[in-house]
Amino acid sequence: MWIPNLRDWDPNNKKGMAEVRAKGLQPNVRKPANGPARAAFGDITNATKDQIIETDKKKSQGTLKLPTKDIRVAPSNKNSKPLTKKKTGIQKEPDALSSFIQNSSNCFSVSSTSSLTDSLSSQDSSFSDKEQAQINLAAGVPAERVEEDISFVIIDGSDGDIGEAANRQEIEEKKEDSLPSVDQENYSDVFNVGIYAQHIFDYYKRREKMFSIPAYMDDGHCRITTLMRAILVDWMVEIQENFELNHETLYLAVKLTDMYLSRVPADKEVLQLIGAASVFIASKFDERCPPLIEDFIYICDNAFDREQFIAMEMEVLRVVDFDLGIPISYRFLRRYAKVARMSMETLTLARYILEISLMEYSLVVAQDSLLAAAALYIAQKMRKEGAWEGEVVKSSGYMFEDIKDLVVTLNTVLHASPVPQLSTIRSKYSHEVFHEVAKISPLPMKDLL
Repeated sequence: MWIPNLRDWDPNNKKGMAEVRAKGLQPNVRKPANGPARAAFGDITNATKDQIIETDKKKSQGTLKLPTKDIRVAPSNKNSKPLTKKKTGIQKEPDALSSFIQNSSNCFSVSSTSSLTDSLSSQDSSFSDKEQAQINLAAGVPAERVEEDISFVIIDGSDGDIGEAANRQEIEEKKEDSLPSVDQENYSDVFNVGIYAQHIFDYYKRREKMFSIPAYMDDGHCRITTLMRAILVDWMVEIQENFELNHETLYLAVKLTDMYLSRVPADKEVLQLIGAASVFIASKFDERCPPLIEDFIYICDNAFDREQFIAMEMEVLRVVDFDLGIPISYRFLRRYAKVARMSMETLTLARYILEISLMEYSLVVAQDSLLAAAALYIAQKMRKEGAWEGEVVKSSGYMFEDIKDLVVTLNTVLHASPVPQLSTIRSKYSHEVFHEVAKISPLPMKDLL
């Protein structure tokens, strides 16, 4: 079934949407002669005001005629003043707009020079655009016709007080000036939501304390070791590579695993099952197309069956109280790098440092926002790009003294000798796709402090 693309729709095509669908025709894809390329979900017409007026003139000279049975002509009043603008109303059934006509103080007349589109857009100005769209739909106007006239999504500020509107605009301008420059550039971007970005990450920071993980192996009740956990995380990274999952999925899965192990004593026999179930849950949360259960069973060499896998999935969700909106260090890292305007090479190096930290049990208790800041700081120093100052300090809320201890810990991890069983991350970031950042020699501690 062919579905027309509104972004490629030719507004000058005289064939209606219904006729095109009925005949199975493809719309003419034309590039606009003037004006910028049209953006998705934005203004779907590229015509300037002069072009729109010229188009309306051409339509008024055409042969398009309105069916008289669908139009009511209001009787003229000799004592009334002549109308400066003629308006038309469309009614598909005799009683569909009766209440609207009775409540309206303006008379509707038929204009031989008005087109069908003009009859929809020239309704009484006392109605808002959204209300007018609802009236058109109630009158039986085809939904496609109403959707093409997107004026009803424009906010009409005429109903509010002018003074209040000016005050709101002044407040918004002050808020915009207080944002990082990258957010000011994307202030009105509906995808980057620069107007809300800083508030979102401030909210993430407030939620961090809700998901803090204690040093659960230090109480003597845990049945697994730090090496077992590191091997599990290394295997989870391998799953993320094999299934081509997002990095957010990996970080959330490791977080779920640690939260479960900190609350439920587990044996090493079920450690792989816990990790696999955590990756599966994170995939459902972050991926568009998560892997199947059978894929996890296969990659685990049939160590457990489908029923066991589903039971563990339910158990992990129950233990974490079904709250998967966990702030993870990877999201903070991307935010800080964006505010600091880091290059992709520097960001990739910081990602490598942060991913190495996933295997370190001693860093389980650290705040994710602090870990991300420390990883980016080390990457900046290693590549001699930028400094921890200015907008990144303001956005993160952390001075160097706040991340100093974590910088020392992470740099110590980078200087540690590689463990043969834990080679997945180093091998991954030694590839040219990741700019071979794992081959960059770490800095001496004195160069970081």
